[in-house]
Amino acid sequence: MAETDIDRKIALGSACYLPEDDQLLGPDGAPIFLRAQSARVLRYMALRLGVLVTRDELIEHVWPGLSVTDDSLTQCIADLRRAIGDKDRKILNTIPKRGYVLNGAPGSPSHASAVKTAETARASKPKRRPKGRGEKPTSADVPDLAHLHPGLRLEDLASLDEKPDARAGRLLSETDSGPNASSHSYQPILPTIAVLPLKNALQNGPDVLGSVFADFMTAALGSSEEINVTSRLSSAAFVHGDAGLAEIGRRLNADFVLSGVFVPQGDTLQINLEFAEVANQRMLWPLRLNVPVAELLGEFDSAHEVIAKIRRAILINEIRRVNTTPLSDMRNYSLMFAAVGLMHRLSPSDFRKARAMLEALSERAPNHPVPLAWTARWHLLRVVQGWSEDTDADARAALHCTGRALDLDPENVLALACEGHVLTNLLHRLDDAEDRYNLALAANPNDANARSLRGMMLAFQGRGAEGVRDTERALHLSPLDPHRFFYLAMAAGACLTPGDFEKAEKYAKASLLLNRTHTSTLRMLAVAQQMSGKIKAARETVAELMRLQPGLHVQSWLKSSPSAQFDTGRQFAQALREAGVPE
Repeated sequence: MAETDIDRKIALGSACYLPEDDQLLGPDGAPIFLRAQSARVLRYMALRLGVLVTRDELIEHVWPGLSVTDDSLTQCIADLRRAIGDKDRKILNTIPKRGYVLNGAPGSPSHASAVKTAETARASKPKRRPKGRGEKPTSADVPDLAHLHPGLRLEDLASLDEKPDARAGRLLSETDSGPNASSHSYQPILPTIAVLPLKNALQNGPDVLGSVFADFMTAALGSSEEINVTSRLSSAAFVHGDAGLAEIGRRLNADFVLSGVFVPQGDTLQINLEFAEVANQRMLWPLRLNVPVAELLGEFDSAHEVIAKIRRAILINEIRRVNTTPLSDMRNYSLMFAAVGLMHRLSPSDFRKARAMLEALSERAPNHPVPLAWTARWHLLRVVQGWSEDTDADARAALHCTGRALDLDPENVLALACEGHVLTNLLHRLDDAEDRYNLALAANPNDANARSLRGMMLAFQGRGAEGVRDTERALHLSPLDPHRFFYLAMAAGACLTPGDFEKAEKYAKASLLLNRTHTSTLRMLAVAQQMSGKIKAARETVAELMRLQPGLHVQSWLKSSPSAQFDTGRQFAQALREAGVPE
């Protein structure tokens, strides 16, 4: 197999790999730390740029003589993609069922070493080519001016032999720049959001804190597999905030725009945000936040609230659109978000509509992992809600969908979490389930669904402190989630294991306020009350439980519960007996 020249640098997006030193550098030239196995994978693939490397080949090279699962390699691939900022998986490309291809540019780093290379090339002073028609020398600051003006583009007509203070080029307006990048013939499955730098209400011009906010929100939104986010370098062109919503949407290919202003108040910023839909020129919500500057520069917890409001606004917007637009005319992302919103409503008819929309979306995009992952989630929710006529069939259908989704995208967070859910609750393969949850959270540590499900699984095994930590973190990450009752129920169940019955009861009651018919939550509430000595309250809860689930018996519950093989499950069953559930 042909190998890349070991002495040449390799540009991997904004990162740079130096094979001779076996070192990966960031955009600023600082070394990026990699785990030993991930570094071996990178080195092996860097020597085979543009060539398909099979999974078996990588495993044999990185773990010679050892028996490891594909999950170990998948984790290394995820590490590398995070390190080089390859969110679109275009640099380290997955070839389904075959392996991976690393697409780098040998000898084209974008760091300080590249500057020296360019200077050396200039020093050799080869003949300068004649200037073409319409060209004129531009001063060194023209590229910056062109970048800051969203209606201009600088066409660089020079090569490395040009003097840095007089490079040949010409300024083009949008009408001169050829085909517009926004005129795609396909419909994206995910909506695109542009996050604009905030304006300082007390001064004219850009402010660094406004850009810091936009950087943070862009990165936070970028971790979601349900949303595309315009790059910060593109959004920065609107730093002066004097463009209209339609112009921003057209130039950034954005469906929604997050913008706003802030007012400095000592060590705190009063931030006023607006989230708007481009197509209808309509503001979907305003939000006011008071954020300490130190928090904005550190761990910006309010970002979770903003993201939750964005997701909820899109859900509501697309559900509203369902009632006025024929299914065949709906955009792909409208179908997806409407389906997600409807499947989380406590209505069987809405739930069935969601399935029809997912089927329509899958027909339009049969090889996209997102519709497959949400279809798996639909089958799981049908079991959780008690609407399944055949739980085994739904389990098989869910695994079929997650399997196809993960063939297309081995790191799809929703598919990994759904597969873990099936392995835990329906197949009782907890070790395999934990692997799936860990992979999902390695790809996105802020995924509330995977974190909550892993927490409940850990609690089943008697690892109560870990389970509580995960489920309470999931609650923090899902303040406005349409399925919040589920996260509250998971937190209630996790709190039972370490014996925090008061908190378990509090979470269970909060969950029932959002969904009074969730029988799993009623079981948890009855156990919490029984084990804390509230015998009368536990019997009243069991009476309501038996009304909703008349066929419930302790033995049937033990047969279906993944916790039955652990002490936690046996203690749970005993509490149900004592509270009045028949044997």
